Amino acid sequence: MALTLASILAGLGLFFVGKDLLTSNLRNMVGRSVQLILSRVAAYPLLGLSWGAVLGAMIQSTAIVTFILVGLLTARMIEPRRALPILMGGNIGSALILLLVTLDIRIVVMLALGLTGILLTQGRLQHWKAALSAIFGLCLLYYGLVLLKSGTVPLAQSDDVMALMATLNGSLSAAFLIGAALSAACQSSITVALLGIGFLGSGLFSFEQAMLVIYGTNLGSGIVTYLLAGGVQGTARRMALFQLGFNLTGCVLLLALFVAEHVFGVPLVMALLRAVSSDVPQQLALSYLVFNSVTALFLFPLIGLVEQLLARRCPPSPQESDSQLAYLSPETARDSATAILLTEKEQLRLLERLPRYAELLRQAETPARKARLEALHKAFVSVHGQTKPYIAGLAEGDLTADSHERVYRIVDRHDRLGSIEAVLYEFAAAAPLLEDSTALAAIREALTEGLDALLLSYVEAMAGDDPDDMALIERITGDRGELMEGVRRSFFNDAALELDRDEKMGLLQLTGLFERLVWLLREMALKAPFEAGTRPALEAA
Repeated sequence: MALTLASILAGLGLFFVGKDLLTSNLRNMVGRSVQLILSRVAAYPLLGLSWGAVLGAMIQSTAIVTFILVGLLTARMIEPRRALPILMGGNIGSALILLLVTLDIRIVVMLALGLTGILLTQGRLQHWKAALSAIFGLCLLYYGLVLLKSGTVPLAQSDDVMALMATLNGSLSAAFLIGAALSAACQSSITVALLGIGFLGSGLFSFEQAMLVIYGTNLGSGIVTYLLAGGVQGTARRMALFQLGFNLTGCVLLLALFVAEHVFGVPLVMALLRAVSSDVPQQLALSYLVFNSVTALFLFPLIGLVEQLLARRCPPSPQESDSQLAYLSPETARDSATAILLTEKEQLRLLERLPRYAELLRQAETPARKARLEALHKAFVSVHGQTKPYIAGLAEGDLTADSHERVYRIVDRHDRLGSIEAVLYEFAAAAPLLEDSTALAAIREALTEGLDALLLSYVEAMAGDDPDDMALIERITGDRGELMEGVRRSFFNDAALELDRDEKMGLLQLTGLFERLVWLLREMALKAPFEAGTRPALEAA
């Protein structure tokens, strides 16, 4: 028994470590080329279904497929309706791993495991590390499932397990609920499906019971996916809700077919499985594939209706629109002249968000204020990051002499925008340090009001075409080093104030950040301004 439990525990360990290696490295490998391919094939639902199946078969994880789709949705590279066929295909492809475990390919897996393990230690192959680690993780995942499968048979033959299973008295509904509960508990439908196959081999389960365990695992995994996405809102949440609906629909369909075959003797799924393979474990593995395939084929013609229901249940959140690109997309970026204009429009959109930080500074420090600050920061970082690939595409494209200089300024401006927002975020996060200080209340208010006025004037000047406004910005963003040093010195030398350590540190931090922010704003105004006449062009774009 000790060896049996050790085999099962080792199998689970290898499975989860392999799954983590596979997931983390494939996420790093999913580049813009893969995203562009999916965004293009998504225009054709049948092609999207096929590519989703290929992707699911390659990575063996609907979680990664969902992760990729959420990224595409966030970047507006794909419509929610177009993402659903890809996720359906991902469910079909990821079901193949169970079938592979029933095949004896251990020699191939061990060779791949050894070879990738050796190559991972070679420093000269660091640029292949993510791909090799993903293959190594897939091999560990497979070998873990093989160990788990080998341990379930002796476990099922133990007296305690046999006594427990005897209480089920051949109950089909209990087998379905066991599959759902165990899948939800261990967050893996594959491992529980293997348990059902092992119990069938030991005689504890009938074929019908083992089949219902596999059906139940899909329900449990769907529920877990939905619960884990509890913190996700808006369009991205539709993917989790669709995955739950996909599995619920599959349960209803396949259970109805099961009843028709088991009770009324109509030859359906079980007859098909027996006709395809004479090997019982392979039949059960194929039932897992049939579950996902039948469900996908049933829902495929209903994509439009399903998307309407999901849109009503999960409408786009305000934070979601702030986190998405408003103008750039793969279609609009095909023409370089249009892409340049729209990229500058995205940058202006980011610039116009900066005064919101000053508005937050006027609010008392509460959890709600902190949440709004985090949402503002995450939305800025999201749009800033999504714009980068388009800017890289501009820099790598064919440019004229005039557009080359303009693109250079776009690249420079984008980096400076990121630096300015980072300092603003740090300033807004540190401002509460002086909120309870009576002695420093005046300087905190002065910094807040000064920052607000500076940002409003700055945005207006940068977004406009008035040379006088830009001249004003150059004056008000002059060197503030001596002024800030004078402020710090006056407070530190005033014996009547008696500032404590936290007040001194807060004063140093805020005045230093203010000084750096003014310098960054001046540098961007001088070195990366928008083109004269840009604003009217952007308004017309």
